[in-house]
Amino acid sequence: MIKAFSDCSILNDDIEINVINQRGEKEEGFGSGVYSDVLSIFWCEVYESLMIGEEERVPCIRHDYQRQEWEAIGRVLVFGYKGYQYFPILLSKTFFAHCLLGENVITANMLLHSFRKYVSESERALIDQCFSGKIEVSDEKLVDFFSDFDCKVILKESKLGQILEELSHKELIQKPQYVAECWKLVVCQLVPDFPSLGSIDDLYNHLVATNDKVINALQVEFTNDVERECFKYLKRYLRGLDKSKLERFLKFTTGSELMLFHNIQIRFNQYEGASRRPIAHTCSCILEIPSTYTSFPELREEFTHILEANTWEIDIR
Repeated sequence: MIKAFSDCSILNDDIEINVINQRGEKEEGFGSGVYSDVLSIFWCEVYESLMIGEEERVPCIRHDYQRQEWEAIGRVLVFGYKGYQYFPILLSKTFFAHCLLGENVITANMLLHSFRKYVSESERALIDQCFSGKIEVSDEKLVDFFSDFDCKVILKESKLGQILEELSHKELIQKPQYVAECWKLVVCQLVPDFPSLGSIDDLYNHLVATNDKVINALQVEFTNDVERECFKYLKRYLRGLDKSKLERFLKFTTGSELMLFHNIQIRFNQYEGASRRPIAHTCSCILEIPSTYTSFPELREEFTHILEANTWEIDIR
């Protein structure tokens, strides 16, 4: 992907993506589901190898990634959003706003909000204690936290908020500045789509999946009470999924872990025995579920096995 998108004119071309399966064969699937799947896999690898942070991440500098590579990644971002509304939502909101709209639009509250998501859960608790006044500046954990972020000043209770804001700026704006410079000339194509901080907030809020949002997106027509009961099993299953499993359910069903769809059509099949299984049509957002489940545990077991699989092959044309 990076090699292909190193061509600065690629966004002017019609781009076709083919997926090679684990047997070295071209997958039969085609359409928007394939593109969403490939974009999702690409950004998952970028998150792990080229970014740092937890719930929000920023690019980290590597000696083997120069301007050509970073600009290519920026083009993948533009291609994904322009063509398929796919956006890497683990990318720090503050960093993206900085690339797109400039540093002047970044507020102190925005910096601190992103920084809380950038650090680990235990570090987030320390930040909250700083603002609530429930921790001493001499606390060993707090001292270690500021030391880990290379704080250069003596800690004072009255200055903790200011120091945290400065550390946020360093981590989210200053350190990834080279990447921001590489991206600016590329992602500026998205300015008409995101002319303000509010529009960026709306994007993130819209794309993040929740249990209720997914359940409300399900559309179904029943032909009998058996189908109605199986649909109840599906909704019960979705309500119990944690964030990670819910995203895997969406990826199986739509090709992406994001809310890129208006609805998911539920249909029923009559498969039984060893052939019984849910079938997803990612390009049209259709999920077939067997109407032969006789209990909720049966549906939960089969869906859990599917979501725990390492790979899924797109083989429906």
